[in-house]
Amino acid sequence: MENLDINTMQYLSSAILVVLSVLMVLLYVRDRKQLAGLWWCAFGILISIDTVLSSMPAIRNMEPWVYLFNTSASFAYFSLMLGCMRFANIRIGRNLVIFLFVSCAIVNAIGASSPFSDEYRRAIIVSYNTIGLLFSAYAIYKLRTRIYLLEKYFLLALLVSHLSIHAFWAYLSFDISNVDETLFSKSVTPMYMVLIFILITLLLLTLGKIRYQMEQVNFRSIAIKKALSEAVRETKVANNSKSIFLTNMSHELRTPLNIILGFSEALKMDYLGPLNDKQRAFIDNIHFGGKRLLDLINDLLSLSNIETGNLNVELEKIKLKDIFKDHRENIARIARKYHCTLHIIEDYEGLDKNASILANQDWLDQVFAALVDNAAKYASKAGTIWVNAFSLDQDYIRITVKDEGAGIKEEEQENVLKPFNRAGIESRNIEGTGTGLAIAKGLTEAMSGELGFESRKGIGSTFWIDLPVRRD
Repeated sequence: MENLDINTMQYLSSAILVVLSVLMVLLYVRDRKQLAGLWWCAFGILISIDTVLSSMPAIRNMEPWVYLFNTSASFAYFSLMLGCMRFANIRIGRNLVIFLFVSCAIVNAIGASSPFSDEYRRAIIVSYNTIGLLFSAYAIYKLRTRIYLLEKYFLLALLVSHLSIHAFWAYLSFDISNVDETLFSKSVTPMYMVLIFILITLLLLTLGKIRYQMEQVNFRSIAIKKALSEAVRETKVANNSKSIFLTNMSHELRTPLNIILGFSEALKMDYLGPLNDKQRAFIDNIHFGGKRLLDLINDLLSLSNIETGNLNVELEKIKLKDIFKDHRENIARIARKYHCTLHIIEDYEGLDKNASILANQDWLDQVFAALVDNAAKYASKAGTIWVNAFSLDQDYIRITVKDEGAGIKEEEQENVLKPFNRAGIESRNIEGTGTGLAIAKGLTEAMSGELGFESRKGIGSTFWIDLPVRRD
């Protein structure tokens, strides 16, 4: 009955070790960067195989396969050793590792061809297993990370217990012929229990490292989030400071510029007497430069107001048929300036004739002017500009401005709507600061609309705005 209980314990131990080995493999699959986990998986698998075979002694001790099984068992302890070394970040000489594996294989191969006595065979396997246990204990002892303190001392106690069992076998000289077999068997069963707890501790160490890595990632995320929050706060302060500066400077600069423009216009109108051709050319240049500078200041002020959300939103209902009513002459003048032909086509088929949009007439004028000016400047010489307004669906109308120019390079398209960006044509002799489209985008979005574009190199570009439709 007592022998039956011992056999039952061996079968139960084998089953538990197999389950623990599977769990170890699953943990490694989850985080394959842990090389210690790979070696411990090998330890679990090999020791499980040896334990299962040990519960079937007729197979485990069959000549000459017993030497192969002994080699496999020793390799298991070498894997335990390498996993502990890796976990504790202790380097071990490659030559020593190779020597242990190769010498173990050679000695057992010799035994398979010329069988040793049972005592000598047991001494060989226990010697190699002891080496693996000693190196493992040394590595765990050197583990300095405080987060594994409990697992460290528990695993050390288990390794020492395993070594004590080996010492007991050495005390018996590995000879069981004159010793009560039950006494020897009772020393084997605790070894399986120790192996079970060793695998459990290895699982805890692996889980602890995963938890530690997750905590580190979390700490880094918190630090990054804090740094980003600080950066965002500083950016907001910088943007507010910039906006205040631009607003103040714009107002301060516009006053003297208006004086310059006023006097230059007075001189052009001969209020102070007639001018000769040279003087008139100088006055024209002064007026042109002042006008461009005033336009740039106004654009900067508009951009500042858009970025800070300080736009004075005053929207009114505009009937669809009246969208271009107050803007035709302005955009036609822009087209004539660049010798372009302008076509405006409106088709709101499917929409109620009383449908309208909520918009600001001044903003619409800026948006239309910016899109037509952009199309005219980059269109082919004396080209054609098409302005189409139509119902996109029951809720939106779309207004497109199409040119037949050179188009925009694909790599530059993501920068087109950014302020002060001219999509790679800065070197071309085309006037402009790169603010028009950015302002048009901001004003369109302030009217609950959307601005976008499509462009193909060598064919032309189509810019469009979508505005929501209201029904009374």
